[in-house]
Amino acid sequence: MDMIDKPVMLIAGGSGSIGQATAREALAQGWAVAMHGKTPEKLARLEAELGALGTIECFEADVFAPDCAISLVADVAERFGRIDAVVDCVASGVEGIRGLFPDTDPSAFTPFYDVSTGWMLRLAHAAYPHLKVLGGTIISFISDAGIFAAPHQTAIGTVRAACVGFVRNLSREAGRDGIRAHVISVSYVEGSDIVARIGPERMKTAQRRASLGLPTAEDIAPMTVFLCGPGAAKITGQVISINGGLNA
Repeated sequence: MDMIDKPVMLIAGGSGSIGQATAREALAQGWAVAMHGKTPEKLARLEAELGALGTIECFEADVFAPDCAISLVADVAERFGRIDAVVDCVASGVEGIRGLFPDTDPSAFTPFYDVSTGWMLRLAHAAYPHLKVLGGTIISFISDAGIFAAPHQTAIGTVRAACVGFVRNLSREAGRDGIRAHVISVSYVEGSDIVARIGPERMKTAQRRASLGLPTAEDIAPMTVFLCGPGAAKITGQVISINGGLNA
């Protein structure tokens, strides 16, 4: 297909709350959106719902598949003729990585790295040739555990910190090709499914500690889209935590 006349944002893991809010914000600002997810029924519903706001198409793919990044990027490029931004919101969990470090499962370490940092490397590598055409942006979403130390987060924090190292180093190289790269870090997000994972008591504690109030996905989306747009053309290599003052 010929290149469309608007920028294209690929949102990996886009069917989650942050991905959906980012898609809405991007569509409102004139982007075309390629939304990736793993559940066909949910993707079909979102495509129908968000299609009223602009140009969006959903792509089903399993991030655990070795060639997922290559095939996903190829499908999006074939459909739209261009990719101007890649936002990675994938948050696939692996059993055995949460809790105090002695209680974690060493057999889970490699699979978790592969589906988080490893996935981000593969996604960026596949998208790089497309992003350099007009100068695009890569954004990696991580947990605050990657930049703020905390108990019960040792295995998670290690892997997420690796994403930070990748993006910061990539930004130094990729700038030569006009590509920008950033990390957006989040902790507790109101309205997400985190309550089901951590329990209401921990969520209440976080709400009390967040001096500005815990962010919603809608609070996070504007920064995401801004960093991908022309207003951020001279900004790269940044690690931005959006946590309502919970971690400082």
